[in-house]
Amino acid sequence: MADARRAVRWSDFRRRANYAPEAVYRHRTFDWEYIPIHPFGDESDHLARLGIRSEDCWGVDAWWGADGDATLLESSIAKLTREKPGLYARKTDHENGWVYLRAIFELPFVTRQVFEAAMTQFHALGFPNAELFDLRPEQNLVWLTDVKLALS
Repeated sequence: MADARRAVRWSDFRRRANYAPEAVYRHRTFDWEYIPIHPFGDESDHLARLGIRSEDCWGVDAWWGADGDATLLESSIAKLTREKPGLYARKTDHENGWVYLRAIFELPFVTRQVFEAAMTQFHALGFPNAELFDLRPEQNLVWLTDVKLALS
């Protein structure tokens, strides 16, 4: 059953990526595909077209495909959350068993560099295969580790 749900999650991600291939980013080190829903604070040309400033990029979410599975990786800056900076995970109630990831940064805005560093760190923790990510929905948001801001 878990393999079937994983295949559905992967298929859902592929559908999104195929629908708008121009919106797909590739992780600069590991080449994972991901689809940001919001702009990064270090994309000056994109921000200028949208008429917003870097400081307006306090959160970036993205659909991320890795190792034949997919997730929503949410990120935000610490001053806008109740949680401390770090990496978190939570299992949704969705029938396909989505595990959503969250990175909270102690920064003025979210950049592509720190977002990709969080992806690297989640993968180093074993996402999507490690038992660490075998959560239950009633656990809510689970703190995993401090976030490391080093380049990925």
